Amino acid sequence: MVERKIVEVYHERQGVPGYRMMRHLLIPLGHKRSSTTNYKYMRELGLRSIVRKRKPKYRKGKTNQVFANRLNQQFSAKEKNKIWCTDFTYLFLKDGTTRYNCTIIDLFDRSVIASLNGAHMTADLAIDTLKIALERH
Repeated sequence: MVERKIVEVYHERQGVPGYRMMRHLLIPLGHKRSSTTNYKYMRELGLRSIVRKRKPKYRKGKTNQVFANRLNQQFSAKEKNKIWCTDFTYLFLKDGTTRYNCTIIDLFDRSVIASLNGAHMTADLAIDTLKIALERH
C-alpha cells in the first residue's frame, strides 16, 4: 500500500523527490512515516532521486570601468543646467512585461529634462535620452 503510493508520487514528480521530500509529500495522502522508513522503502524499490546541479559560487571579476565620484553626495547645484542626473525606473505592466524609463533631471530645481521609455535597459536608451535632453537645452 505505502510502496504503491511512493512509486506513484515518485513518477508524478519525474523522479525528483528523495526520501526526505517523499515524507512531506506522503503526509497529505494519509501516510505518515519517518524519513528513515521512506528511505528503506525507496531503497527496496530501487528508487533514487535525481540530484540537481548546484548553482556555481559567485566569483568576483574585474570591473570594466570605474568613474570618479565627482558629486560626493552633494546632490544640489548652484546654477541651472550645471549638473544633470539620470535614473532608470522599472515599470511592471499587467501583461507581465517590463518597460524601462530613463529620466534625466536637473539637480538645480529637480525638474525633468528628458524622459524616454524602452523595452530593454541598455546604454542606447540612456544615450537617446541624453540626445533628447541636449536638443531641448
